[in-house]
Amino acid sequence: MLKYYEDYALNKTIYIPVTYKVTEEEIISMASKWDPQPFHVDREAAKESIFGGLVASSAHIIPMFIWLGQQEGIKTAAVSALSFEQMKPLLPIYAGDELSYQYECTEKRLSKSRPGIGIVKCEGRMYNQHGKLVFTGTVASLVKTRTETKGI
Repeated sequence: MLKYYEDYALNKTIYIPVTYKVTEEEIISMASKWDPQPFHVDREAAKESIFGGLVASSAHIIPMFIWLGQQEGIKTAAVSALSFEQMKPLLPIYAGDELSYQYECTEKRLSKSRPGIGIVKCEGRMYNQHGKLVFTGTVASLVKTRTETKGI
């Protein structure tokens, strides 16, 4: 079963039934390659930082955000991502945090140039285990329609 363009309801909040537990090892591994700041890779330096402990880098947060957004329990008839906009880290994400995700479809329209394809824009929100909003972002995607339609 697939989720098609027609299945996206505007302004309806979808709660993803899966959470993601952030580990210290993952924070260090990801940051060692992509963002080796001391507060991402060095336990002792992180304790002395303004964060008071290891925190995930933005380069790490975005893939967690994308992964959680794909855990609805139904595959999307996705063609491609179009854009990632207004990606905002709001609070630090620490080792041990358990992240949850919800989103709303805020815009949708049929593609003018590609029959059988719709454009869907969704605003996602990621929360920690305390219910605090830690990250937001908007993703626009190309999604197949159930039936091929003429471009409008």
